[in-house]
Amino acid sequence: MKRFQGFIAATLVTFIVGFGMVAIGVNAASNSNSVPVSDSPASNSPVSNSPAQASAAATSKIVNVSNTVVDQSQAQINQLQATIKQYQDREKQYQDREKQYQTELARVTQQMNDATAQADQLQQILVALQQRGVIQISADGRISIPRG
Repeated sequence: MKRFQGFIAATLVTFIVGFGMVAIGVNAASNSNSVPVSDSPASNSPVSNSPAQASAAATSKIVNVSNTVVDQSQAQINQLQATIKQYQDREKQYQDREKQYQTELARVTQQMNDATAQADQLQQILVALQQRGVIQISADGRISIPRG
């Protein structure tokens, strides 16, 4: 169930990031008032008025933004996968610990059953000895051996 939830979460994050990439790409492609970034290669080269060069520059910017978003998404996915792995390891530890507790409980239960059986045998012996008159058991639980 947790794997399925993790898969759903990863898919949801991927769709959200993909939608963001498309929205940014459409916005960048439709923006006619773009200004070149100060440290970009476009700012060092002479300004060209060619529509083909402007389109190529805009496409390059979209690809760079898209690659950055993909890198961030991949980092988030990797982080989520690492977190899922940690939870799986922790769950395994809990299951191992529970198995140890179950084994210990079974062992102690068996010891208790053995002790109960032994107490029942001793009680039967005491009752038989009392019925034959070998011992006497008082109301407060004291055992005495009659003389004579």
